[in-house]
Amino acid sequence: MGQAISTSSLWGAHTLMDSASRLESFETIIDSAFIPGGLGPMLMSPDIAKCLDALCADSNLPLLKLAEAQDHRVGGVMTPLIERSETVADALRVVLMFNCRHAEPLYWTGSMRGDHAAFTAWLDRAAEMSISQAERICVLGVFQLVAGFKSALGDAFQPTLIRIRPCWSGTDWPSHFLGVPIEANAPETELLLTRACLTQPNPLKRQLHEPPELIAELDRYQEDAKMALLRNDTCSWIRGHLPTGTCDLTQLAARLNCDKRTLQRRFERELSCRFSDLVDDVRAEMCLLLLESGVFPMQAIAEQLGYATSGNFSRFFQRRFGCTPRDWTRLALTA
Repeated sequence: MGQAISTSSLWGAHTLMDSASRLESFETIIDSAFIPGGLGPMLMSPDIAKCLDALCADSNLPLLKLAEAQDHRVGGVMTPLIERSETVADALRVVLMFNCRHAEPLYWTGSMRGDHAAFTAWLDRAAEMSISQAERICVLGVFQLVAGFKSALGDAFQPTLIRIRPCWSGTDWPSHFLGVPIEANAPETELLLTRACLTQPNPLKRQLHEPPELIAELDRYQEDAKMALLRNDTCSWIRGHLPTGTCDLTQLAARLNCDKRTLQRRFERELSCRFSDLVDDVRAEMCLLLLESGVFPMQAIAEQLGYATSGNFSRFFQRRFGCTPRDWTRLALTA
């Protein structure tokens, strides 16, 4: 399916609609939800974006109210797995493993940064969605992660910073959300938490047993979606390693405990591409978001993409898009 997102991501949104016309539009979209495999109603991501457009017609700030009201119920089919997790790390692992079933186009990259762990969000944007719509879904996802895990795990979950990429709307975000500081104009939309909290036991653990049909459906989905998962997991890893200068096939093969030639053959067999093609695809996606923000200098963008100089980035951009980054930015501003 590729672009389906659980309607649980919008749980409670109707209560925040401030006009009858917006509420009617929202309810019309919700009524079009479908149920694949009995796991709960789903909408395509462009429809989710339209619902959020109605909610955020005047400001993006209702995203915070929505996430705070949703608490752990936003997890949909993942909720029972999160609630029964032994530790914080186990709960986060549920999101890394099963978010593809809950919100297929929204991906999370987990990484360690000194004393912190980072959960970085990115969206496989549908052609009919704007970049700002895609970014809004990512931002909501981070807020939902904070609110949901605080509700499900209590004080064991210790987030330290919410980072948000620049939004076209110029939202004046508050300084904190549920006590967690917010940093706007960041290179990535992500959540940082203390590394030490990963081993903390879940004090609110519930003894739940998910129905056999849920487990069977999740297993079947993982099997059916191997190619998509390979591509998306690889692209997620690439996004996390480009800025560090450690993004190469040898590093990825070592992470997967396999030979790099074997891994490259797998890319060619299952994805009909090379690892370098995936790197270029991720760079193309990331650079457009950073350029359109209008905040970051060329050298900073180059470094986020793993290039030592802005000249190397400019040459990549010219090959990929047929113009220089500065020419593209000028055209985007006048469009």
